[in-house]
Amino acid sequence: MRHLIWAIAVVGVITGAVARTADAAGKCTSIQARCALEVGGECDPQTGRWAYGNWGGKRRGGMANRGGAFDACISRELARKKSR
Repeated sequence: MRHLIWAIAVVGVITGAVARTADAAGKCTSIQARCALEVGGECDPQTGRWAYGNWGGKRRGGMANRGGAFDACISRELARKKSR
């Protein structure tokens, strides 16, 4: 009986961890977050907060709009979404 309780507890912990990981991975899916990553920025998978260039007094990766690359990505993704 003791082994059965232990096995159920382990399965519960693993299942909970997998569910949390799947939720966190899904938080960087906005168009803005994907474009920030494309231009070399970052996105926190736990919060979904994204940034690129200099933001909040810190260097976040990527250059400030890299010659319009972020804006171009946003335009391209919005046009793709509209055409669906």
